[in-house]
Amino acid sequence: MTHWPRTVYVIDDDEHVLRALGRLIRSVSMQAVELSCVRDLLEISALDPEGCVVSDVRMPGESGLTIPRHLAERGTPLPVIFVTAMEDEEIHSEAARVEAIAFLQKPVDEDELLNALSKAVAAKPDATGGSIWHLDDFRLRR
Repeated sequence: MTHWPRTVYVIDDDEHVLRALGRLIRSVSMQAVELSCVRDLLEISALDPEGCVVSDVRMPGESGLTIPRHLAERGTPLPVIFVTAMEDEEIHSEAARVEAIAFLQKPVDEDELLNALSKAVAAKPDATGGSIWHLDDFRLRR
């Protein structure tokens, strides 16, 4: 039996991608909270401690790569899965440094995202925002 995060905070500035990811997440009975920027996530006063974040990397304003640090600073480190349309090794390296659960290329493969979400349940974020899962299992798909 697959276990899922209770709530998935989806962050993307592209409304079409945001809605599609939200629909996919809801199709497997998870709650999807759709947000258009990092600031929207940080304005939520009480994040679900059993949740996780799926975020675009490059967006107007703040980069999605800052999310693990922000969550750790608030004392609510959650597993983070990054998605991007950019084939950029520098971004991939930064995602590895912040110990994301996964780093997936857009268009996102539904099975890869659902697999990463199931692994997010097992992730145990530490006080720095990192996790016990590493990007070695999730290579940038070209």
